[in-house]
Formats: sequence, C-alpha cells, structure tokens
Amino acid sequence: MKQLFFLGLLLMMLPANAQTNLIKNGSFENEFIDWRGEESAMISPYEKKSGKSGANITQFVDAEWKALDQIISIPKNTFAVECSVWMKTDEVETQKEAYKAGAVILEFTDAVEKQISTENIAQATGSTEWTHYKKIIKVPADAKKIRIMLALAQTSGTVFFDDVKLITLTEEAYSKLNSDSK
Repeated sequence: MKQLFFLGLLLMMLPANAQTNLIKNGSFENEFIDWRGEESAMISPYEKKSGKSGANITQFVDAEWKALDQIISIPKNTFAVECSVWMKTDEVETQKEAYKAGAVILEFTDAVEKQISTENIAQATGSTEWTHYKKIIKVPADAKKIRIMLALAQTSGTVFFDDVKLITLTEEAYSKLNSDSK
C-alpha cells in the first residue's frame, strides 16, 4: 500500500515540473482556434510535421503580408522565452529584401501592445523540407505581452507551420542553458 501511495505522489508531482507551452493550439489540431488571421491561411491534413494537421499560407500573385498571429501575456517571473516551430517552404520566391520570406517573428510589446522589440525566429525562401527552428530570447524589461506571427511576408509561394511552442524560462534556467551551450 505504501508503494502505491508513493507512486501516486510521484505522478502528482510530475506536472509541476513540466514546462507549459504558452501557445494555444500550436499544432493546429483544432484548426484556427486561438489564432487570428485565419482568412490568410488553410489547415492541411496532408502537409504536417506531426498530429493530424498543420497550417499553411499560400500566395500566388500578390505580394501582400499574410500571417497568423497570437498574443500572449507574459507570466510573472519570466526572464526569457524559448520559441520553437517546425516550418517548411514550397517555391517561396526570393526577393531583394531578405525579410520577404516565409517567417516566424516574435514581437515584444508593452501592456497596450505597443512594440518594444522584435526577434526573427525563422526565415526561409525557395523549397525546403520540414526544418526545426528554435531560439532563446531574453524578455525586454518593459515587455508585458508577446505577439507571435507566422507569415508569408510580401512574396509568393507556400509556407507550412506546425508544432509552435513558446516556453518560459527563469533567470536560473536561462543561465544554465547559456552555460551548457558554451
């Protein structure tokens, strides 16, 4: 009986140590619930990294900014964030300006969503296979929210996204990750 009690106690403690993904529906299993910009994108059951679906943005003629986005409040005691995403491109046209590509961008904002800074997480042109992009970013001091944008930025082609994650890090975890990578 004691063994069963300790096993139950151990299982209850596991979720407390798990890192929570701040992105809601980052795998697009629930179509575009929690995402804005669904008129610019499609859900694909065929092109996905995992699960039953992924998202894609296609543009053939115009060179508009097309994107999905989500705004997340930054939890207290967040020193940094780790953003990761799987992205694939198909015939994304290369433009003179490098930012015109398939892209994942984080925008740090204040409480009224005024931009403080931006970080490019992923950027690709041409045709690429599924590629995992991951970046750790220190949160600016005045930042209260993060806007994540999955975009086909002013070019033609198709970009696919799946398994979008945003994990918070304490200062201790950030320092440990930086010292481990040296």
